[in-house]
Amino acid sequence: MNPALVATGYALATVLITGIQNITIRLAADDGAHAFLVVLFRNLFGLLSVMAIILWTERSLPRTRFAMPIALTCLVHVASMASGYYGIAVLPLNESAALAFAMPLFATAGAALFLGETVRARRWSAVAAGFAGVLVILRPGIIPLELGALMVLLSAMLGAAITLLFKRFVAREQAMTLILYQSLFSTLLSVPPALAAWEAPTGFAAAMMIANGVLGTLGWITFLRACRLADASALMPFEFLRLPVVAVLAFLVFGEVPDRWVWIGAAVIFASTLYIAHREAAVSRASRDGAA
Repeated sequence: MNPALVATGYALATVLITGIQNITIRLAADDGAHAFLVVLFRNLFGLLSVMAIILWTERSLPRTRFAMPIALTCLVHVASMASGYYGIAVLPLNESAALAFAMPLFATAGAALFLGETVRARRWSAVAAGFAGVLVILRPGIIPLELGALMVLLSAMLGAAITLLFKRFVAREQAMTLILYQSLFSTLLSVPPALAAWEAPTGFAAAMMIANGVLGTLGWITFLRACRLADASALMPFEFLRLPVVAVLAFLVFGEVPDRWVWIGAAVIFASTLYIAHREAAVSRASRDGAA
């Protein structure tokens, strides 16, 4: 089959999986599961599922040269998951999905400020426009600023930090090895806060949290396979499909209807993110051509 079509299929599968994950998180939270418990189940059953896949295909678990850097990165990862899951639990799902689009904006700003990467005026303008889209959704001063919205933005910022931290060794390690050790260390780090907030979940909440963990691993696999077959800039347009997918699922399951400000703000954020991805791809091609 055409690699572009296969990559499209994987990208669409990733979007659908992510949308279903949001539903399972909300259902578990509505049934009384604490965000820390949801994080633990996500990591534990993500770990078990990725171990099963690796043992099925490779017959043995791999080792990594980057155990300590991955463990340190997972501290940020667990904090990002906890804050994001709290936001999903208390906000309308379409609003939390729209605000999560801010992560590439934080990543671009962080790369310039902390890694010394060159970000020129056009990309800074795109970042500024993207944050204007965030303000359109939040409308501070017009509606009360909710803690859930701040938690989603914190999750996006921490997610951007994870992206920057992983840049240091992601090209030198196998993708499944990274997923395995990220899941392992994230599970270990999730145990103390989950025990502190422990309440035995209902059977339904436990089923939703287990499904979230397994779906998380499947989403990683489909995303990585899409990235292997297509450039990141070509996959970016599929990211915006997350909002309509989440909106449809939220309407079917919870009866939520997004207002026009969510759509307008999300469109501005996504356009900014797409432009940043386009510029990064253009710079990368120019660098390769110059080296050639």
